[in-house]
Amino acid sequence: MGKSRYLKRLADDLDRWIERGLVAPEDRAAILDDVSGHSNGWSASGALAILGSVLLALAALSFVAANWAELGNLLRLVLIFAALWGSYLGSARAFATHHPAIGHALTLLGAALFGVSIVLAAQIFNMSSWRYTVLAIWAGGALLTALLTPSRPVLILTAILGSAWVWAESFNPYAPGVLWGYLPLWLVTVIAASRMRSLAAINLLAIGFYLWIGFLLWEYARDDRLSELQTASAFILASAAMAMGFAALRDRGGFGLGALSNWGASLVLLSGFCVQFPLDRYETWSSRGVEIETGNRWVEIAGTGNPAYWSLAGAFALIFVLALLWRVIQSPSSRTLALPAIPAAAFALFLPSFAALLGGEAVLILRIGLGVAIMGVAISLILYGAREGLRFTGGLGIALFVAETLYIYSETFGGLLDTSLFFLIGGLLLFGLSMGVIRYQKRMSTNEEAAP
Repeated sequence: MGKSRYLKRLADDLDRWIERGLVAPEDRAAILDDVSGHSNGWSASGALAILGSVLLALAALSFVAANWAELGNLLRLVLIFAALWGSYLGSARAFATHHPAIGHALTLLGAALFGVSIVLAAQIFNMSSWRYTVLAIWAGGALLTALLTPSRPVLILTAILGSAWVWAESFNPYAPGVLWGYLPLWLVTVIAASRMRSLAAINLLAIGFYLWIGFLLWEYARDDRLSELQTASAFILASAAMAMGFAALRDRGGFGLGALSNWGASLVLLSGFCVQFPLDRYETWSSRGVEIETGNRWVEIAGTGNPAYWSLAGAFALIFVLALLWRVIQSPSSRTLALPAIPAAAFALFLPSFAALLGGEAVLILRIGLGVAIMGVAISLILYGAREGLRFTGGLGIALFVAETLYIYSETFGGLLDTSLFFLIGGLLLFGLSMGVIRYQKRMSTNEEAAP
């Protein structure tokens, strides 16, 4: 929300509060003056300076690269480090003379030139075996710069570099294995972003973190160690465990941790929704008589009761339950969350086993059960979001409900008569759900008013 719009809304709220006797009339002007006197942390001059620093970094890289063959090694290093330290010294001077926008821009330029210096130095000494480790070193240097300044733009650059490192190594066939070194970098960056109150950096860190979890599971599932459903269930439980843990930390006042929880919850719902696709493909192949080894194909989808899955998924399920209990202990109002959360987690944990036990002949039963579970989760999220006033949670539930409804429609109905019947039933269900929510909210409001 823009500052002018916020001030207008605040002025209207103050008039209403004064009319109700909640705020003294003489305090109205002081409140508005205090709010209008605070900077919103963003300015056109600062944005232009940041963009200018990015262009200067690209210009330096292009100039040196264009003349690289004609320059000697010593001159190359001198040019690189002169520009690097010139940016940092200029940044220190700008902060000392109370020009923070220029200071942040020069600090960002210095952090960018640090990465340029690493790349070009690696070329001088023919250090091609580094692969994408240069991104990790660059991110570490940028993080140190962001902590010493402190600078939000450089912290955002750190988050981008960390996510780029994970992304690059995830698709690198020569990567040695799981990037455990990303976790300490990520943890320090998250703490710094929370203290600097940089929501942009935290959202970028969320992308990198859940990408790292996906890379971890992909590495774990290689060589047919896990089936499709087992991999999906493990990712659902991992994302749910992280989302619940971050939500518990958010309840204790951690800035930005709600964004990490929201990303995890979104991935849980997206992954749960996508679990339907391999079951759909198998049923399509079976009905069309495609020449496949159906038994082997079902094993690829459902898997077997191997210990590798249970050790991994069980660990994530345990973390989820502990985080949920922590939230319930901290906030008794979260107890209602446990009612749908625990059965949903148990369903995700045992879904591959159910599929393996029932076999491919029962794929329709599995699809129906999965659809019912998804609808139940969606309705639970809508009710919980309405009860606690959590718009994001309620919005996720609505989005999941609509997506699942459209999926069921596309898979089940075809003719106009079937279509009208489908929308009639769906409309009645939505109206019934709406009336139920209204009655629930009225009952909760009555209970709160009756409480001493």
